[in-house]
Amino acid sequence: MTIKSQTVQYGNIKNLATYVASLLDCNDVDIPKYSAQDFSTFDHLHSRGRAATRELSEFLSVHPGSNLLDIGCGIGGPARFIAERFVCHVHGIDLTEEYCKTAELLNRLCGLDKRIKITHGNALSLPYDNQSFDTVWTQHTSMNIADKNKFYSEIHRVLKPGGMFLFHDIFSSESIHSKEEREILLPVPWASKPEHNHLVQGEIIRDILGDLGFHREIWSDITAETHLWFHNYNTNIVPTASDQKPLAKELGPELFIGEDFKLRAQNLKQNLADKKLTVIQGVFRKE
Repeated sequence: MTIKSQTVQYGNIKNLATYVASLLDCNDVDIPKYSAQDFSTFDHLHSRGRAATRELSEFLSVHPGSNLLDIGCGIGGPARFIAERFVCHVHGIDLTEEYCKTAELLNRLCGLDKRIKITHGNALSLPYDNQSFDTVWTQHTSMNIADKNKFYSEIHRVLKPGGMFLFHDIFSSESIHSKEEREILLPVPWASKPEHNHLVQGEIIRDILGDLGFHREIWSDITAETHLWFHNYNTNIVPTASDQKPLAKELGPELFIGEDFKLRAQNLKQNLADKKLTVIQGVFRKE
């Protein structure tokens, strides 16, 4: 949930950057002592965390020579997971400069900085040439962006013919039709005010992608799984005593989303319970 309006208030992410920098100072980065999984308790900034990233990655068809773009990469959790598991080249882009800097530090700690390139930039004006990527990937990004046509057009532009677009995103429920019914409880992780919230129904996105020349291969509703995950939320984000690597106790989503993160998460859970939202895994191929 990382490409946001500049007016959104973020948590004290500088604390994390300072902590990561201290780890770099006391570690031989030529022999990485961390893996991508060691940071997975806090670096997958979307519902269902690393589990959702792993599920979506099952649809990937990449190899060591592939180039994948992660739009809204945040602090790089999914990028590190993909680069480590598939040994491919990953590019990440995010609007929040602090996220990008932290992602680069964590990539170095994992020894993945040679496989991952992070760029501070805008999803509506991607700084890449046409047909640069074999795969484009996003998780919990589109609800932050008002201009859906421009967003998906940019994805189409940078994707090679036959390339795959994979996403894990939140949409308004297609069973709700009136404007009043579509109003959700705020704040949520991606928006504190109505003007920051850019949810649309999934059918609108399917139409946009179809018009651009994408072929739908998978449209999987995982709303029920997401709602269930929230019932066990604390156990999903808090490091346990069995964690192999020491991490600062204060690390958590509050650093990235704000001190009111718990309220935002509770509101998201309630919106799911009220059936105002759907969570979708999608896979589309550029024709």
